[in-house]
Amino acid sequence: MDTAAVTSEIQKTWNREDAQEWAGVYTKIFPAYQLLIESHLKAQEVEKTREQLDSARK
Repeated sequence: MDTAAVTSEIQKTWNREDAQEWAGVYTKIFPAYQLLIESHLKAQEVEKTREQLDSARK
């Protein structure tokens, strides 16, 4: 069992009030995880603001 597996077992779910803090923990275990978080947040923003997708731009 590795650090990420133990962390996941302790965390259980992302549906919790301290999800932001857990995201910070995962960025310490996997530094590239920060890029995934940023990508997810940007996708949510694009959806919410109905921003034109890069693939649809000319």
